[in-house]
Amino acid sequence: MKISTKCLRWCWGAVAVFLLQAILTTTSAQEGTGSHILNGTTVDWTYNNSDARMVVTFADGLGQYEWVEGRRKGNTDSEIPYSSREISPNIFLMSWIQTERPDFITMIFDFNAMTVATTGLIGYKSDDERFLFMDGVINDVKR
Repeated sequence: MKISTKCLRWCWGAVAVFLLQAILTTTSAQEGTGSHILNGTTVDWTYNNSDARMVVTFADGLGQYEWVEGRRKGNTDSEIPYSSREISPNIFLMSWIQTERPDFITMIFDFNAMTVATTGLIGYKSDDERFLFMDGVINDVKR
């Protein structure tokens, strides 16, 4: 059986259109800043190898935190716009920018393993700019 050149071109064109449509659908589904899926959640954790303990609460698209133990005890901040998404069942990715400090923070909360991983750029674009990379154990989660 011989397939005409015209038929081959049409078939390849249809495949190309299908693949392009699949790629665009996948890309547009991944765009955006995430959601506020952590609204109504409070997370209390202690960083490993330290006495630093932090409590973060999420509500109305905003985060707030308080250091409750360690050398930063008493430090707080509130009304920090955040974005989040569930990356696996009960595992959440969250990020925020504290423009006044200025700090950019990303956290992964694993409510299955009760762990937290934090990375960030502290004091970005300042003379005190430094990289943060810490992990810890979640003491309590309220949802």
